[in-house]
Amino acid sequence: MKLHRYMLASLLLSCLFHYVAALVLERIPFRDPSEQFREVEQPPLRPTVRVVDFRDLTKRPSSLPDENNHAQDDPSLTDAARDAGFEQVRKVLEKQQLLDPPPLPTLRFAGIAPAVLAPKLPDSAPPMPEATAPRPKIVELDFKDLPPVRQARPIDLSPKLERVDVSDLKLPSLLPHGPLSSAQGGEYSVAARQGSVPKFQVPTLAEIDVEAPEPSSVDLQELPVPFLATTTPMQTERFLPGELEEGLIELSQPFDTFVNVDVLVHNDALRGGGYFKISITPKLESDSLRDIPKDTLVIIDHSLSISNDKFKQFQSAVIEALAYLNPKDRFNIVAFNDRPQPLFQTLTPAHAGPVREGQQFVRNIRRGGMTDVFGCIAPFVQAGNGEIRRPLNIFLLSDGQSTVNIYEADDFLRRMVGINPGNVSIYPFSVGTEANRELLDFLGYLNRGYNYHVAELKDFRAQLVDYIATHSSLIINDLKYMAAGDVGKELYPKAIPHLYRRETLAIFGRFGPLDEELVLTLSGRDASGAMRDLVFRRRYRDCLPAGPELPQQWAAQKILHLLAERALLVDSQAREHQQREIRRVAAEHNVFVPY
Repeated sequence: MKLHRYMLASLLLSCLFHYVAALVLERIPFRDPSEQFREVEQPPLRPTVRVVDFRDLTKRPSSLPDENNHAQDDPSLTDAARDAGFEQVRKVLEKQQLLDPPPLPTLRFAGIAPAVLAPKLPDSAPPMPEATAPRPKIVELDFKDLPPVRQARPIDLSPKLERVDVSDLKLPSLLPHGPLSSAQGGEYSVAARQGSVPKFQVPTLAEIDVEAPEPSSVDLQELPVPFLATTTPMQTERFLPGELEEGLIELSQPFDTFVNVDVLVHNDALRGGGYFKISITPKLESDSLRDIPKDTLVIIDHSLSISNDKFKQFQSAVIEALAYLNPKDRFNIVAFNDRPQPLFQTLTPAHAGPVREGQQFVRNIRRGGMTDVFGCIAPFVQAGNGEIRRPLNIFLLSDGQSTVNIYEADDFLRRMVGINPGNVSIYPFSVGTEANRELLDFLGYLNRGYNYHVAELKDFRAQLVDYIATHSSLIINDLKYMAAGDVGKELYPKAIPHLYRRETLAIFGRFGPLDEELVLTLSGRDASGAMRDLVFRRRYRDCLPAGPELPQQWAAQKILHLLAERALLVDSQAREHQQREIRRVAAEHNVFVPY
C-alpha cells in the first residue's frame, strides 16, 4: 500500500515539474536551426529631420531680460511700487556717500589782470591752481538689489569688476575744467582779463542758400544743415537720381559711419553657393543724428471677445508703454468694439499732460459690445496723418476676431493695403491660441510692420513696453535697399522697416556658386529730410561662418513673403502657382507652414 502511494506521489510531482518547465521554456526565444548562422538584416538608420514652424523662425529678437527678471503680473505699476524702487536706489547712493554735494570753493578777487599789450613782468608768486571739475566717481548699482519693476525695464548691464579707489587729492580730474568747481573745496583767485573776445554767429539762410521761412514760423532745430564734403573715404559726395524742381539732382549724404553692417555666411555643400544674413546695427556715432518726429496711434479692442484677464493686460501694457513715447512725437488712443472711440480729435504732442490723460483714459475703458476690426481701424489707416514723410505707427491690441462686418482674411488684407497711403506701419500685438494669427501676421507684414505674438498672457505687457521703449528714437526713415546681380532676387524681406537707434535690422539672402561678392546699397532720409545712403561691399569668403539654422531662416522669410503675395492675388491659377512654390520651398528646407 505504501509503495502505491509513493509511486502516485512521484507521478504527480513529475507531472507538476514538467508543466512548470514547459511554461518557463515557452517564454525563452529560440532561433530556427536553419537560421542559426544567417545574418539578420538590421533596418537602415534614418536621420532625424527637425521641422520648424516658419513663424518661430521669423520671430523678432527681443531685448527683454530673462524669464526670472520679468515684471510681476500686477494690473498696473502702482505709485507705491515706484516709490519703493526709488527708495532702494536712494539707499544705495547714500551708502556710497554720493548724495552729499561737494563743498563750494571760496573766491578771492585779485584785481584787474594786465592789459594784453602791457610788458610781461616776472612772476612774484607761484601761480594759483586752476579750478577743475570734481574727480569722477563711479556709481555702482547691483542689479539683484533693484526691485523687480526696475529689473524688467530695458537696461544696459556691465560685469562686476574689482575697483581701486585712489584717495590722493592731487590727481587731476579726468573731466574738462569746469566753472570753478572743486571736489574738496578750497580758495581760488579770480580776476578780470582785458583783451578782445572773438565773436561767432550762425550763418544766415542766404549764406547756406536756403529759402527763409516766415519769421514767426522759424524753428532753429528744423533748419537744414549744409553738407560739407570731406576727404574721408566713407564721407565723400554721392549723387542719387531724384526728381527735384528744375531738374536738379538731389545730393545724398552717407551714413556709413553711423551703422555696423555684418554678414554671416553658410555655404551650401550640395548645390554650391550658400546663404547669408546681413545685420544693420546703429553705432554710438548715431547719437549725432537727430530723432525723426513720428506719430503713434494705439488701438485697443475692448469687446466681449477679449477675456477679462487679457483686457487687464492690454490696459497695464498701454499705461506703462505711454511713458516711453518720444516727447517729439504725437499720439492718440482709440478704444473700439463695434465702433471706435478716440481720446483726442487729432494727434496730440506726447508731452507729460496729454500722456497722463491717455493713461487715465485707458484705466476708464470697460469691456463690452461686439467686434468690428476692419471698420474700426480702416478709417485711421486711410486718413493717415496728412504728412507722407512723417511715419505713423499703429499698434493694434486685438485677437483679430470680428463678430460683425466680417471679411475673409485675404479680402481684409487687400482692402487694408489698398487704403494705406504709404507712411502707415501696422503692428498687431496678440496673445494666446485664439488669436487670428493668419490675419494679424500678414496685416503687419503687408503694412511695413510686424505681428508681435506671445503664447503666454504673462509676457504680453513686457513685449509691448519693450517695443515702445526700444523704438522711441527713429533715425533713418523710409529705408530701402538694393543688391547688385541676381542675388537681389532672393533677398527677404523685400521691404524693411525704418531704422531705429536701438534696433538691428536683418536681411536674409542666397547666392549662387559663381557669386563671389555682395554689393548692397541702403538709402533713406534723416530728420532734416535729406537723403542718406550707404554702399557696402564684402566677399563671401571673407565673412564669418553662420550656424546650420541659417538656410531655414532664409526659407521662412521667403515663405512669409510668398504667403503675403498669395493673399493679394485674386486669380485662382496664380494663387495655385504660388501655393506650389510655397510647398516646394517648405519641403526643401523642412519648414512647417500652418496656412
